[in-house]
Amino acid sequence: MSRRQALGSAAWGAAGAAVWGATGVPQAGPAAAAAPTVTAPLAPGAHQTADALYPKGVRPTRLYVIGEGALSPEERVLAGTLQGQLARRSRGGSDDDVPGIYLDVPGVGYPVWLADLAERYDIELVPVDDLWTLVDRFTSQGTNGGPIDRYVLYRRAEPSINVATTVAGLTGAVAVEEALEPVAKQHGLRRVADVRGKDDRWVKETYWSRLRHDLVVEQKPDFANQLRDYATMAGALMFYDGNSDFRRSVVGDLAPDSATIGWGDASQGEDKFVSVSSQAGVRTIPADHARNLAPLSGIRHSRLSQRAPEGALAATPEVDPDTHYASFLITDGDNIQWMLGDFQSSANWFASPHRGAVDLGWGISPSLIDLAPSVMRWYYDHASAGAHRDRFVAGPSGGGYLYPSMYPRAELDLHTARLATSMRRADLHVAQIIDFDSFSDTALWSAYLQRDQIDGLIYLEYSRYDSHKGEVVWAHDKPVISARTMLWDGLDGGDEASVTAELNAAERDPSSAAGYSVVMWHAWSKTVDSVKTVVDSLAPHVKVVPPDTLVKMVAAHASR
Repeated sequence: MSRRQALGSAAWGAAGAAVWGATGVPQAGPAAAAAPTVTAPLAPGAHQTADALYPKGVRPTRLYVIGEGALSPEERVLAGTLQGQLARRSRGGSDDDVPGIYLDVPGVGYPVWLADLAERYDIELVPVDDLWTLVDRFTSQGTNGGPIDRYVLYRRAEPSINVATTVAGLTGAVAVEEALEPVAKQHGLRRVADVRGKDDRWVKETYWSRLRHDLVVEQKPDFANQLRDYATMAGALMFYDGNSDFRRSVVGDLAPDSATIGWGDASQGEDKFVSVSSQAGVRTIPADHARNLAPLSGIRHSRLSQRAPEGALAATPEVDPDTHYASFLITDGDNIQWMLGDFQSSANWFASPHRGAVDLGWGISPSLIDLAPSVMRWYYDHASAGAHRDRFVAGPSGGGYLYPSMYPRAELDLHTARLATSMRRADLHVAQIIDFDSFSDTALWSAYLQRDQIDGLIYLEYSRYDSHKGEVVWAHDKPVISARTMLWDGLDGGDEASVTAELNAAERDPSSAAGYSVVMWHAWSKTVDSVKTVVDSLAPHVKVVPPDTLVKMVAAHASR
């Protein structure tokens, strides 16, 4: 059973097939197809600083804002690839005039991030009602060193939409669906390639040497603009082929400790594709519904800091005898799309009126320091830092979703070195882990805990997070703490009354590992209200602290 919440998307209707001929004219039948010529390609991967693990767009000075809901799916694809081209590395032009595009999605986080870009980063916002007005602007006057006046032709409801996105990133083009081609021509766009009838295998065989090998984007063809801006900007392969041998070959051909951004086929469990990626030394960044990463990644912060009383984290936390300490930590903190979307706006989570009434632990992906640093900063700045605090830890399993026991050891060492850098930049000190039957493998956890930045790990067994009932193992004199219990609707012992009873009956001895509990609360079936219900019913001897504080308490006071 997947731990992800199902997020709906409208499928596009079926369409017939055609293949691309050497002349660029659609031809019926299985004629051999020549590859589109890649003319004057932009350098794959926009600005990427020394510390950054992910490609970053140019920093916009002006954003043209258009409502996603005002566009048809085909127009959204075009808009997404145009977003990506505007965020590419500048080939001339003024740093004082760097335009970009932002697709707004009311009711979730995207208007908040947009307002923050204007207020905090002094980016001019220009509302636009019609996509073709933008097309005219950038085909006529150009930007980033030249006009964006070319397109790659595809057909909806077939894999050629991903092929077109990939080829657009290599050719400085946008992706145009065949029904929009007459309008595109009227607005000055010229065809550079026709990839109708082509699939992911073809584009990989044809262009793999021209694509980046540290990142791919895994996206279903029936998604419109989501992630297409980022794939175009990054010059990355966009593909989707379920849990196939071809997918295995894609992740197998990536460089050590690379990333897939998006989401695979979880119809039979997310482990079916995360395991394959992990075995290849590839981490997964769940982000298939993410929008606007091209402009959001253009903001740069070398470091961010969580809110906390001065010196609070540096000091060794004191403990009271005859006390049991507990922390409540949400699941699924590696989920980029959720952090960008309704995590911010829903009363279930960060918009809860009870946030600030209890100490809460939130997972967050360290990748946000590169992919959307203004969003990470917003969360940090709006966290509660009073009597009850919001504290963030790295989501599973560090720099992305992976199973450490399956990762090649040399690549795990590379991963944790990079992770420590990202965690330092993002002011994170604890990481969650999801794995299979690996809790007692202290040599495995040494790969993480040898890093000075990482104070400890919170271990979650895949089959049931609390399988090890609060046991602690040690590596480099730092704790790996297993979850003791869970708030999770429909699971035995996962209701509020059962969790309350278990904590109240737990050992009251902070000199023992048994004197501490990590409670995982399920993001999709429980809420901040659920946590508060438990906390309000705890006995006086049970004290709640943030998870990074609990890790320091265990390290300082629990016997080995």
